[in-house]
Amino acid sequence: MSRVMRWCKVFPGQEDQITEAAAFVAQLLGSHPDCDGIARCAAELAANAIRHTATGQDGFFATEVTWTGQTVRVAVSDGGASTVPSARTVPSARTVPVTAPDGTGPAAGPEHGLARLARLSSRWGTEGDYRGRVVWAQFLASTDLAAAGIAPVATSMPLAAEQSTAAEAADLAERYKGWHTWFGHWTRQWWAIPKQASATAALIAEPTAVALARRLDSLGQVAT
Repeated sequence: MSRVMRWCKVFPGQEDQITEAAAFVAQLLGSHPDCDGIARCAAELAANAIRHTATGQDGFFATEVTWTGQTVRVAVSDGGASTVPSARTVPSARTVPVTAPDGTGPAAGPEHGLARLARLSSRWGTEGDYRGRVVWAQFLASTDLAAAGIAPVATSMPLAAEQSTAAEAADLAERYKGWHTWFGHWTRQWWAIPKQASATAALIAEPTAVALARRLDSLGQVAT
């Protein structure tokens, strides 16, 4: 059985963090055959969070990476928005150069935002609303696809939460309005980060929604 490796890092909702998020993913996936393309997609997800959600208004976004065998999943949690991201409507991060570990520059030619994500990933989707959202993508190694004779066709689909998970997420969002809270479907953890920068609180994670609520309650005055 392949070992499952998971990472998560929080970034300020600022334009210069697009390349930082891409570099974070590239450093983790240095030996993966599609490292460069996945890092570029991480940049697109970061750009989407900063430019089209509450993250860009002095907020934060979190980048989660899960690596099992040659399959990688990248998910970005943002501050939420009333609109649903579309591969046809989200502008690209191509104006921000992303440098791969081997020193190569950004791909040439115009390509609009999440269209790049759709082209390079095997699946991608989104869930959430104005209170907080997760946009994710799954990548199968191109070498594995070629060996199996499978063309990399992307499918966009909603990431449907289990009913109990959705109810718990809604409850946390209602109770802790000063926090971004979400369930990491790939890490299988509950996460929270304050909507405003705080010297006493940062990204926290717990295995259950109940445990996360207890943790937030223990932080007292910064939970509202």
